[in-house]
Amino acid sequence: MVDSRFYPPGKSFSITELAGFLDAEIKQGDGNASINGVSTLLDASQSDIVFYNDAKYKDDMAVTRAGALLISPRDLEDISDLPAAILLVDNPYKSYALIAQKIFPLQAQTKPVAGVQTEQIHPDAVIGLNVEIGYGAVIGAGAEIGDETIIGANAVIGPGCVIGRRSIIGANSVVQFALIGDEVHIHPNVSIGQDGFGYAPDFSGHVKIPQLGRVIIQSHVSIGVGSDIDRGTLTDTVIGEGTKLDNQVHVAHNVHIGRHCLIAGQVGFAGSSIIEDYVMSGGQVAFNGHIHVGKGARILGASVVVKNIPAGEEVAGYPARSSSHWRKETALLSRLLKKRKTTNNE
Repeated sequence: MVDSRFYPPGKSFSITELAGFLDAEIKQGDGNASINGVSTLLDASQSDIVFYNDAKYKDDMAVTRAGALLISPRDLEDISDLPAAILLVDNPYKSYALIAQKIFPLQAQTKPVAGVQTEQIHPDAVIGLNVEIGYGAVIGAGAEIGDETIIGANAVIGPGCVIGRRSIIGANSVVQFALIGDEVHIHPNVSIGQDGFGYAPDFSGHVKIPQLGRVIIQSHVSIGVGSDIDRGTLTDTVIGEGTKLDNQVHVAHNVHIGRHCLIAGQVGFAGSSIIEDYVMSGGQVAFNGHIHVGKGARILGASVVVKNIPAGEEVAGYPARSSSHWRKETALLSRLLKKRKTTNNE
């Protein structure tokens, strides 16, 4: 559900109006029914429109409560007794992006941080006791800053954001569309809650998908210098309690990082990856999107994680696999190369 602290209500359109906008065929449903939101299949309500383009979400589609569904004719056989209105389109993902822009036109681009605000601290902001605010910092309308928190020089706290007690927001950091817990340390030059990298690819021009989610950072988290955490597309990007991120870590939209994880510098998490509690990652690791890393897994530095990692597993290499196998493979290759060199010299 779109958070009203950050986004105004969506514009309302009838099923017929949306079908006309997309040049879609209404396969079933009441054309006069009203739609004013977008959602995932599982989280949708009667006023939301959703899309389906992947068989792995077939079970989600079977139980969706959405008011309308965008689907390709080739996938119609996956539908069984769905009460939602059905709109047939060639490219459901692109069509969803276009509809999302129409319902939330102001959110196709990042909402201005300060709008027409001329004061350093907006009159509607709520500032706790003993808060320190550095020179040039800006705090937007409706933002809440907890007791004893420090806001560094030239930091920007966007409208509606919540910062907990005894937290530190470093100089030149930008926080938007975010809810942050207690005793969180955000180092300088960190960007939180910016637009996720979401596009529906198309040969006629890639279509921007509005990013309508939030960033949730739980208590006792540390985020290193120059890191960035993108807000979710529809759901939230989440950093769990006690997790520590080193410098220059990138967390893409919809990523969930669990509690008490340790992430070294220059690690990148692609969209919608799920990292369970107590995972440890060395530096310069790349995590593929939509993967699941189990509790307590350990990822050695410079690995590339392309598939799910079981709980407690230690992995290394490209692609990341059991570190014991990786060491054996590396040793074997080294011996083979030495043997070949010796043979050639003979």
